Amino acid sequence: MKKTFSIVIGTLIGATIFGTGIYHSQADEANPKINSDQVRQMVEEQYSGTITELELEKDLDKAVYEVEVKEKNIEHDIKLDANTGEVLHESSTERKDDDLQDDSSVQLDKEAIIGVDKAKEIAKQNFDGNVISIELDEDDNQLVYEVELRNGKKEADFELDAKNGDIIEMDIDTEDDDD
Repeated sequence: MKKTFSIVIGTLIGATIFGTGIYHSQADEANPKINSDQVRQMVEEQYSGTITELELEKDLDKAVYEVEVKEKNIEHDIKLDANTGEVLHESSTERKDDDLQDDSSVQLDKEAIIGVDKAKEIAKQNFDGNVISIELDEDDNQLVYEVELRNGKKEADFELDAKNGDIIEMDIDTEDDDD
């Protein structure tokens, strides 16, 4: 009886230690060492185009930044390790004439729209959280910034007019505890 009890207690202690280790390793991935501003700076130093997408994603067992850069006729897709900044994957594709016609945002004068920093500021004034992704996009012939923020289990998505910063759409969700 004592032997069975000892085995059960030992198994429970081992499972607890193992579970805590997994929890802490996943918690590290949720808080990468490199923030989106640092990634933006690194990418801008190496590419002359416009960053149209910058997202923090979890890829298998590590956090990665996925960045899309558009130049006149080339689109670069880059994956960077969110803790080291190491380039994990990079691909460049030539954009066809149809793609160029649909993407007027790349050809606009940067002074005609508010900057990424201003878009982040507007979103943060309306939701206290960390910027997870920001993307300049065209929606119904209007340039918009799509900004995603997260604070714990709460998440907010904003769609801002890229010319004047007005909030077009705001969606704040609280994640359910499905775990």
